[in-house]
Amino acid sequence: MKKILTFLLLAIPFFYSCKSVPKDLRSYSPVAIITVYSNPSVPWYDERTGKESVDDGILSGAVNRLINKENPEVTTVQKRIDEASAILSEKMADFSLEVIDPKTMKDSPAYKKAGKTFLDYLKKSVPAEGYSAFTSSNGKMDRLMCSETGAKSAIYVNFRFQKVIVKDGVRDKGVAARLVMSVFGTDSNGKKIINKEYKAVSEEYAEFVRTSEWDKEEVLSFFPALENRVVMQFLMDYAIGDEIPSENLIITPTAIKIKPKAEEARRIKNEDAASGTANDAIKEQTNEQTAEEAIKAEKLSTAKKLLERGMSEEEVSEITGLSIEEIRNSK
Repeated sequence: MKKILTFLLLAIPFFYSCKSVPKDLRSYSPVAIITVYSNPSVPWYDERTGKESVDDGILSGAVNRLINKENPEVTTVQKRIDEASAILSEKMADFSLEVIDPKTMKDSPAYKKAGKTFLDYLKKSVPAEGYSAFTSSNGKMDRLMCSETGAKSAIYVNFRFQKVIVKDGVRDKGVAARLVMSVFGTDSNGKKIINKEYKAVSEEYAEFVRTSEWDKEEVLSFFPALENRVVMQFLMDYAIGDEIPSENLIITPTAIKIKPKAEEARRIKNEDAASGTANDAIKEQTNEQTAEEAIKAEKLSTAKKLLERGMSEEEVSEITGLSIEEIRNSK
């Protein structure tokens, strides 16, 4: 197992310029999770084009099951989506969100009436246990479902499992896991309140044994951590409100330029005017607070708030990237 050479900072938003604050999903609890489903395999994702190089297609779900009976990417799909669904429900409960029992939903007349589509029978989409694979929202059904179950909101969740090639310059090194989680939600009146996509790539990868051979099961083992990561990104956006600044969040940090106080700037300018070094002095002071210091300050602030919500030090460490010692010192 190797670490990816370079990767984007993700999970916790340390720099943000949000124009609108996401709605706090706690105000729309209890939540009816209408569906949780995934694609039937683990296709390649081409980072250059931003597309999947192997399209699942209309028939490929059924075809894959016939010709890839020994391929764990295909045979373990139900386990993957069930695991993702369990993590979603568990973390929502951790964030004080009440979730309508899937059994209660399936007994709802509106849910039963929705039924299966032709694509469901082709297995193009694989639902988590207890759900049907509704691949599009229906405002009328959302309103009826909320009315019949007592839910204040309805969400649709799609996990798309993918894999990417890891490169060292021009050389292909191995295969990493990539996960995309799409969430669409409405209030009890069918009005849209959520429509976001969350992405994560594993920091680890399976090395190529030969040109096109790698340990598929090793790559699949990276998905649980990614499932946890994207779910946490979603909840940091929609279940914390104003407690922690939040925005959607695979970002590359840049240095924060802190302006010196007006009085200090004037003093430096007056003292150095003769030598013409005023701008350099102000610039030096401006850059005293580095991006690294600013990021760590935000991490520590976030860690403290997550600990107050009852999370363990290990969970906070995984989310923020801080060490256990740093987290303890932040208390």
